Amino acid sequence: MSDQLTLSQRFNAWLESVILTRLVPLDTPGPLFRWAFKLPVIFFELGLHWLVPKHVLLLTHTGRKSGRLRRTPLEFTCEPGTDSFLIMAGWGGKTDWLRNVIADPEVRVQVGKRKFEAVAEPLPHREVAEFMLGISRQAPVMKKVWERWAGHPLGETLTDYLAAAPKFPMFRLVKH
Repeated sequence: MSDQLTLSQRFNAWLESVILTRLVPLDTPGPLFRWAFKLPVIFFELGLHWLVPKHVLLLTHTGRKSGRLRRTPLEFTCEPGTDSFLIMAGWGGKTDWLRNVIADPEVRVQVGKRKFEAVAEPLPHREVAEFMLGISRQAPVMKKVWERWAGHPLGETLTDYLAAAPKFPMFRLVKH
């Protein structure tokens, strides 16, 4: 992760913090946001990937009960020095894509026009906490997001973020 965010990244962090702290319900995204969060799937399917924000990938995973392929757009971060991507689950990890990936970590990923097979490796809580703390230091507005979804205030130390990390399951998508 770079030490400095670009103006665009800072704006995205601010916008995300507004949406996630003021508009999106804590228990479920609800019908409006469920639809809005799925909109990039349509763009990818129509070949309009250039309409999808550059920080959103399309994760194709296998349904744990149905066995059917499911597609979920997710924000990602490129992991420095690797060809891997980091993704995080919202809603305290109570998402279908997360449960599906835990059941079968073999996934397909599309980033822009690029498509590849990958394995989703869960990150240990310490790495999640380090990631969250790093983001909070670069974009302080994100601390409010972490606090809202963790359900308690966070200090400025790694220990504080370690206590919140279980609410924010993360995966490393490693290309085959």
